[in-house]
Amino acid sequence: MPTITRQDQCLAALSRIRRVVGKPGDPYRVIFVNQHGSPIVPLTEWYHLRQHLGPESTRNTYLTCLQPFLTYLEDRSCPWNAAPSQLRPMIIAFHRDRLGCQIHPGKDGESIEIVPTRDTPLRPSTLRVLRAALRDFYVVLKDAGLYAFPNPLTSEVLVTLKREQTRTLGNRGAPDHAGIREETREQSRRRPTAFIRHPKDQGWKPELRKELADVREGMHKVLDAMLDNKMVSLREKAVLELLQNTGARLHEVVLMTVGGWCNEGMAGQAQIINKGSMGQEVKTIYFAHNPKVEQTLTTYLEQARPLHDPHGRKRLADMGNNEALFITERGTPYSMKAFYFHWYKHYKRLRNLCPVLFSPHDIRHLFITEYLIRLKLACQVGTDQFDEEGYLQAREAFGSLVMGWRSIHTINIYDHSRDVEKSLSVLADYQKDLSQRRYVSTPPSLMEIQNIQEDVSPETSEELTSNRSTDTLWMHDRETLAWIKKLQQQKGQYERRG
Repeated sequence: MPTITRQDQCLAALSRIRRVVGKPGDPYRVIFVNQHGSPIVPLTEWYHLRQHLGPESTRNTYLTCLQPFLTYLEDRSCPWNAAPSQLRPMIIAFHRDRLGCQIHPGKDGESIEIVPTRDTPLRPSTLRVLRAALRDFYVVLKDAGLYAFPNPLTSEVLVTLKREQTRTLGNRGAPDHAGIREETREQSRRRPTAFIRHPKDQGWKPELRKELADVREGMHKVLDAMLDNKMVSLREKAVLELLQNTGARLHEVVLMTVGGWCNEGMAGQAQIINKGSMGQEVKTIYFAHNPKVEQTLTTYLEQARPLHDPHGRKRLADMGNNEALFITERGTPYSMKAFYFHWYKHYKRLRNLCPVLFSPHDIRHLFITEYLIRLKLACQVGTDQFDEEGYLQAREAFGSLVMGWRSIHTINIYDHSRDVEKSLSVLADYQKDLSQRRYVSTPPSLMEIQNIQEDVSPETSEELTSNRSTDTLWMHDRETLAWIKKLQQQKGQYERRG
């Protein structure tokens, strides 16, 4: 059964919209109605149009966020398709009155900042998803010709300003690698145009604990145990092989199509839906050099999938390109929720193999981390032969070609964490030594040894040498040695007086 989160419950409590399942043959599979039973046309139309524009999970998440807002518009008798000047005060009032947020005007005078308070029932991350859902709602309906105005979630003034600033850039037509453009294209793209903004956070960073060698080794042990377990189905094994070998996101693998795997006859790679590609298979994943991946996929296709295919088909040629590669026991397309159900069922018995808990998404970070380690070794990092330019070029190509990132700077997040991981690795070794009561002292440098030898008198040197077999030899600095000499002189004076 699908998991109902606390955030979903909070949003559901703010909505009085319910869904009605359409009859067979109806143009709409689902119709949304208000508390009086009247259909909510824009939400029904958006839900219908959105079915082919990305993962089903994204559509359902956005739906959960949209229902409270459309309920609020009905309560305030504000039409959903009103002009932005009329909708924006409603958006502000919704966040203030229904969600308990504080509203601050932006410094540019054209945007607002949403700040959650202790009365806000939603997490900051959920508020960001709500903003994305509202923007998506008007983008989809505007593209369909159902909304006649600019998107109310975007400031037209900021859009115009961004266009003018881009037009006045020095060498604006030059590519980034030329090094003469006044700012990178990524910086230009990121110029803000949103009407709603949220307080800036530190941004996402990988969990450094999961990048240590013992954790990475433990994650591989868990994955290998699942792949060797006869209780794990061929479908789950095929998904795990793809996650481990390609670094793809879970939904990208689960939603693979027959045509994406065929990939026009290109063996060892497949086309998948990338994040933000609106349902288009534009990203390529590569797995040609691990025969186990292709073998597991082929075995699933020939042995497991026909058992649940309504037509019992075993050959790709007999299937349509848009059909789901992975299907459930009912013959319906596989989903992330279904995978998570099987994942936690098997993971529960194997989690002790890894020092920390991890999720399927962490397999993606494991792939990136270990690739960077191997790339640095291949470029001879730490030696005089280190090819820094070649490393940076290969790293950038990996980010765009293999991971499908739009920004060339995303890889920096992982690379910086590798530097910190070295510090944590040394700390881990140190703490292990402490647990075994092994202590490491810093050896003196050659120059310190020479200085000590010059400062020690022949008598002191002989005394230290004679006691070497029984006493501990301590290395001192000049101030300490001078103090020792003074004590020895005083001792000699007392002996002569005696």
